[in-house]
Amino acid sequence: MEQLIFDVAEHQADKDFRELYALMQGKQVFVPIDKASIPAGAAVGEQYVTTANDCLKMQYVIGPNGQLLAPSATCEDSPMVKNGYVGMEWTAFLQMVAKLDNSFFGALLQGKTSWVAFDRDRISYILGGAWDRPID
Repeated sequence: MEQLIFDVAEHQADKDFRELYALMQGKQVFVPIDKASIPAGAAVGEQYVTTANDCLKMQYVIGPNGQLLAPSATCEDSPMVKNGYVGMEWTAFLQMVAKLDNSFFGALLQGKTSWVAFDRDRISYILGGAWDRPID
């Protein structure tokens, strides 16, 4: 996966994007959360379903052009998530990012050393599933 994230970031080839989308289907990503906002009832390593009273505060990153990005890591041991995180399915993460206010440019997927950002249009494209259809 690391090589593929690097290839997407460096070459922006449609084939590599499609391969990454296919690889990420069903995978879990780890989203950095402000540790103070994690509910007291949430135990490390155990599934916790948030309630209407919970208010998790996602941390964000600033992209190279000054844009706000919702970050996710492919590895639980990523330095990005060392202070607290939630694990969520990749598609659910993208759906969440799509619902954020327009101050967010998009999402960031951090591998072990490489990363790639997805703007809102690309997120819609991924969620729409058109990438999985044959190219004419």
